[in-house]
Amino acid sequence: MDAMVVDDPESAAPAGLAQEEKAITPAPSSPPPPPAPAPVSIPPPNGTSTKETPCLSSSLSSLSEHSDLSSIRSESSKATTPVDADSSREAPVPSTAIPTQPMDSPRRKWDVRPKVSIPPDLPLQEYALQCVMAAEASRLNPYSLHQEEYLMLRDHISHAQVTTYLNIRNGILRLWVRNPQIPVTREEAIGCAKDARWFDLASVCFDWLVRRGYINFGCVEARPSRQDSHSASPKGKRRTVVVIGAGMAGLGCARQLEGLFAQYAKNFRRMGEEPPRVIVLEGRNRIGGRVYSRALQTRPKQIPDQFQGKRFTAEMGGMIITGFDRGNPLNILVRGQLGLAYHLLRPDTTLYDSNGKAVDLRRDQLVEKLHNDCLDRVSEYKYKPPASKLIEGNRDLIDEGKDSSAETHKTIRQAEESAAAQPYAPPVSQQNIAPQVNLVPVSTDRATGKIHTEPGMPGAVKAAQKAKLMGWTLKHGVSEDADLDVESAAKEPGATFGSVMDRVIGQYRDLVDLTAQDFRLMNWHVANLEYSNATNYHQLSLQGWDIDAGNEWEGSHSMVVGGYQSVPRGLMHLPTPLDVRQRSPVNKITYTANSPSGPAVVSCEDGSTVEADYVVCTIPLGVLKHGNVRFEPPLPSWKSEAIDRLGFGVLNKVILVFKEPFWEEDRDIFGVLRTPTNRNSVDQKDYASRRGRFFQWFNVSKTSGLPVLLALMAGDAGFDTEQTCNDDLVTEAIEILRSVYGARVPYPVEAVVTRWASDKFARGSYSSAGPDMKADDYDTMARPVGNLFFAGEHTSGTHPATVHGAYLSGLRAASEIIDALLGPIPIPTPLILPKDSASASSSSSSLKRKASALYPEQPTTKDPARARREAYEAALWDHIVAQLGPRPLAPAKPALNAYIFYSKAHHDDARARLEAARRPGKGRPSANEVRIMSAKMWRDAPEDVRRPYIEMAEEQKRAYADALAAFRTAAEDWDRRAAALREAYEREHPLEKEAPQPNNNAASEEGADGAPRRRSRLRVESYAEVDSDDDDDDEDLDEAESEPAARGRGRVQRVETAR
Repeated sequence: MDAMVVDDPESAAPAGLAQEEKAITPAPSSPPPPPAPAPVSIPPPNGTSTKETPCLSSSLSSLSEHSDLSSIRSESSKATTPVDADSSREAPVPSTAIPTQPMDSPRRKWDVRPKVSIPPDLPLQEYALQCVMAAEASRLNPYSLHQEEYLMLRDHISHAQVTTYLNIRNGILRLWVRNPQIPVTREEAIGCAKDARWFDLASVCFDWLVRRGYINFGCVEARPSRQDSHSASPKGKRRTVVVIGAGMAGLGCARQLEGLFAQYAKNFRRMGEEPPRVIVLEGRNRIGGRVYSRALQTRPKQIPDQFQGKRFTAEMGGMIITGFDRGNPLNILVRGQLGLAYHLLRPDTTLYDSNGKAVDLRRDQLVEKLHNDCLDRVSEYKYKPPASKLIEGNRDLIDEGKDSSAETHKTIRQAEESAAAQPYAPPVSQQNIAPQVNLVPVSTDRATGKIHTEPGMPGAVKAAQKAKLMGWTLKHGVSEDADLDVESAAKEPGATFGSVMDRVIGQYRDLVDLTAQDFRLMNWHVANLEYSNATNYHQLSLQGWDIDAGNEWEGSHSMVVGGYQSVPRGLMHLPTPLDVRQRSPVNKITYTANSPSGPAVVSCEDGSTVEADYVVCTIPLGVLKHGNVRFEPPLPSWKSEAIDRLGFGVLNKVILVFKEPFWEEDRDIFGVLRTPTNRNSVDQKDYASRRGRFFQWFNVSKTSGLPVLLALMAGDAGFDTEQTCNDDLVTEAIEILRSVYGARVPYPVEAVVTRWASDKFARGSYSSAGPDMKADDYDTMARPVGNLFFAGEHTSGTHPATVHGAYLSGLRAASEIIDALLGPIPIPTPLILPKDSASASSSSSSLKRKASALYPEQPTTKDPARARREAYEAALWDHIVAQLGPRPLAPAKPALNAYIFYSKAHHDDARARLEAARRPGKGRPSANEVRIMSAKMWRDAPEDVRRPYIEMAEEQKRAYADALAAFRTAAEDWDRRAAALREAYEREHPLEKEAPQPNNNAASEEGADGAPRRRSRLRVESYAEVDSDDDDDDEDLDEAESEPAARGRGRVQRVETAR
């Protein structure tokens, strides 16, 4: 048998190396939304020539801290492995007003034509659709102002002008999202305005999007605008920003600051200084923090094609990208800029009982519904989100790509104050408020443990009625009006989410027959929830346990092939290397508490110090709780108390490498139910200690390149792992696998055990809502103290405990620093010039005179030949219609589903049933609840009740088939006669042919000097996955650079076409 090596992720090669690691690796911080640059080779460590690194993915994979990758023998049961910061969520925006300042200086002149960034050959509605989708992909509502936009613009624009502003903003986002490999310039942003009057507004919008990290973020090389690039660069003083921690938050913040300083270099030089320098201090001898792809010692007999040049790794910490769609910044980084290969996780999950047999699917679904209903009832006691302003534009105009022509002289503030002055009118703070939406749990994500929600009323239906609706049979003698008493459990002193859940589950046991297997199933789902929170659910706040609900991304979950750590490596090296100083653990931060500007000193354990003007602390919450780093002066009480209240738990992993796979290779996830000491127990508290032990298994062979299984240790089991020796854990894991797959399961050839709580640079895995948490604690953690700023997943209230939340927090911290350095965004007064403004009209006319010189590749008049062809086709069509009449129309497709007829006929009956089972004070049933009840009634209806509706559907199908046949006959006849008329018309009225004209737009494809095409004529058509899992997924990145259309899942799909 091959030698087995059991090792701990962070402790590596030479056994003494773990003691040498002495730096604290802080967690990330999150600002505005991010994207990143195109695939480029990352320089390998140790000064290796770039030419030796064939591609981005391979270089990312090969950049390993070699001293940190070997395994340790099983003698040491103390493994220190940095943990997971992976889950997807987004950082909150500060509630304070966005800093802006009126600008009295002369108005800036723009050498830009209106609409230059709007493709002239793209239909307006298609352009509008692309703009709307770009806003949604950037976490912004395409139809309404962001809270910060409202605060910034309310004194400068009217309600009617919001529509035009949103069209400009969405157009700028479109430029970025469609090609995040090139930064958007100010001129391109201004070119999204359709009239010169709006140029200053577009410029302000550009500043806001750039500063808040919605555009020009990630691994993209910033470039100054044309007007800024010609300024002199006098040497002056240079300030320093120190970022503590090279995790996703720290690297994301540092990379964003580098980009911001480059884009605003002229502003700094106007102030008589050079753009600041950025220094990153990292305690470990590697980067990534709790995103750590540990290289495995084992090698396959034959290296798969897609792993040529890549590392064979397993994820010790952050692992899953929870969907790329609807705004995840990792979409831009992973797919749009770095072009990393990734594997889409297949959602099918099989649960095996403790005896090794697969659980009956129907029983599994039945218990899962009961678990979700328990969550639903407990969610009634969650914190309610604060009300926010909703300033909307005209949706119809935005969807059509049209600006509003309405002109009003009252700004938004003036209109609100005017309305508030009316008798009985609400105050300004209560006007234009977004409607409150209650979100109730409907399902649980088995891959991540996160709760999926949808709008609804929590706990609306009495428990007995709900049990019947779910398919349960009530116990003998239980009334259909029976309900649960959740209120008393919630009001008990010290009530937590777990204590109330246990009471609810126990009360359901009195209504329906729950077996021991049902309790094992129920506690598997509880363990999954504990996995997403990295702690026992008795350590979660009853009010805040699901504080990030409603902020989930969309799309399939995925994992990066060759290691998630490729993403932080990309941030570190692209487009230029950051100044990252590894092995520099920090033990003291001296800062200026009473001013955003002032001296700061960061002291390291080796006695060295770094002087700074601003400090960004991305130290993980666990380390802050542990007190390893001193702050001078001490942090204020409002900050230290929030640190104490928030929870910080641990999730550990056991990774097993085998010679050959013995499991179903077409499945990525399977689960195993765990038994308590008393196997037949139906008491919830008996399951707490064991339910999270090896409960969830991931087949990560597709991303590791080797036959690897990864088991999770969640809840109490995560903490127990810290004290259990490696040999015992591996033996227990093998016994569980043999209970499912039989005695053929071999001993692993390599094993890794993580112990994140023992890691001095993490002290755990990720944050959670502690029992005493307050609703705004995550926002409190994000607030700066003087010139000390904070980032990390623990500062993101919308996306805590996730990799993308950490990255977003880094963008937010960078935004706060650029505001502190440069001051607020300057806003000209007036921001929008009046229609009859002399400067606007003169600017417009002068730009028209310059148009051909500035943009020769953009024709200003319609092609005469094309106009003649269009007129000819219109005349021909009129001739055909005059002779034959309009072409026959296809019949409308009627309802062909028997259920639709049934639901219409029984709509009132379904509503009446719901109202009868309604708990007091829960209001009328929603439309969605009525639909669900109608579907349940249809499924339960006997055949004689269903038969009339089935016959109605059949009759509709026959009538539609007859109408469709008649249409096809008539259409074929019309088409035949129309073709004959066309032929005769073209014979009698031939289209005059024109001599070929010289191509004045040759420079649009390539400049006269052979330079590449302008940015406005390039775009990324798509960087979504291809619907296949071929072995040629992962071409070398140098090939991806030379071939515009990279192939395979997870690659950048670049298509050269007009923007």
